[in-house]
Amino acid sequence: MAPPPDPLVEPAYILSIPHLEAVENCILSVALRLILLGRVDAARDFIELFYSRPALQNLEFAGIRAMVPYWRRTHFPAGFPEKMKTDAYIDEYLDLKDREGLQWPHYVPQNQRTEDEAGITAIMSPENDHPSSHRTQALIVALDLAIKLAEERGVDPCADAKVHEVLVSLSERISNKWEDRCLVDSPRCVPVFMSGALAKIWGLSDQHLDSRAAKLLEASRQRYWHGPSPQGLDSISELLQSCNDDSMANSDSFLDEADQEQPTSLYKAPATEQQISHLEQRLNITFPDDFKTFLRISNGFGGIWNGYFPGPPLRSTDEIDWLDYSEYELVFDQLSSPWLENYQKDSTTDGEGLPEPPIFTNVICIASEDIDDVWLIPPQMMQQMRDHYKKVYEMLNDEGKRIIERSIDDFAGSWDEWERLDWGCVYWACGGSATLICFKSFKAWLNDQAWDAKNRE
Repeated sequence: MAPPPDPLVEPAYILSIPHLEAVENCILSVALRLILLGRVDAARDFIELFYSRPALQNLEFAGIRAMVPYWRRTHFPAGFPEKMKTDAYIDEYLDLKDREGLQWPHYVPQNQRTEDEAGITAIMSPENDHPSSHRTQALIVALDLAIKLAEERGVDPCADAKVHEVLVSLSERISNKWEDRCLVDSPRCVPVFMSGALAKIWGLSDQHLDSRAAKLLEASRQRYWHGPSPQGLDSISELLQSCNDDSMANSDSFLDEADQEQPTSLYKAPATEQQISHLEQRLNITFPDDFKTFLRISNGFGGIWNGYFPGPPLRSTDEIDWLDYSEYELVFDQLSSPWLENYQKDSTTDGEGLPEPPIFTNVICIASEDIDDVWLIPPQMMQQMRDHYKKVYEMLNDEGKRIIERSIDDFAGSWDEWERLDWGCVYWACGGSATLICFKSFKAWLNDQAWDAKNRE
């Protein structure tokens, strides 16, 4: 049986990821997949890399917690949080899983949810098939139940025919979008995945997986500590062309499903110097060079494919305008800097919490569709943000300061570059849950869009 598409990503992909939070997520995803393929030692290397620097986000419940039973059977990664190594932590986790019980898929009728082979059959029955990622999650329930029944019979789950049958079915359902955390988050499945049973079904040898893991670890280390490798797209013109070409290539299926006509190009006619000058006079500002370069190439631009659907189209000079967002009280939190309250210096804070970031006031809306917007952030707001973080920085201990410094490096390249930032850019994506994503410039946002259009599936 052939392995699923891309059981592991390629080093070039990791090296190109533009944002550090996405790198952290990728490192965790690779570790989870290696766990599922039985390469626990290789997975440990990735978690050690994750904890080798101050993390920008808490991924405990995104999959790291689910790995604890694996480390308990071997040994914990260096830098792993001490609280997660304790008996109390693992007991709480196991107790939670016991109380949750089997998470039966909703499409299995109540009268068929029996904890015996009939229940497994009900989950795997073609009559109850469900063509989505929920089917993969359901098969983990079937695997959990098959292992439980094998243990009750005194049979080694790794040698049990029913367990193997469920694993084969699972291997046939895993796609590019693995439900990594869901697959690992079952303590009863630990010995089966540790045995490498899934890798054996796909014909993936230990040597092959360890070789792939070593290359991915080196690429992850390089990206984690030294930033992304250049995409070779240095100009606004090259970035726009990349966005156009990849959007045209990738958006067909979505547009067909949405009954929308596929455009022949995202480009619009270039803006004249007079149009740009009139826009600046109307708004009483001077736009940054990267945005004016864009307008000279295309006065507006179609929605760029983001891996899920086309994003909001960029507006023309006639449509761009100031907007006052102060009434929404949206917090302008520029950097990725979690839990900074945990790093306050008691001697300087006197029990007071860290100051709240400023809220968005007047911004320039350059793209909008439905509930998604792209804004240019004026220099005065960028300075307010710098002043805010400098104040927070002085209130933190050394660990907190390192998190701020790391966030600034990821956002701007260095502290000095951050100090020199003039205009910023924000993408307000409200699909699913509202997310404000900040960029150091319009070009940085466009670069991110080009990466998404090429790499997201």
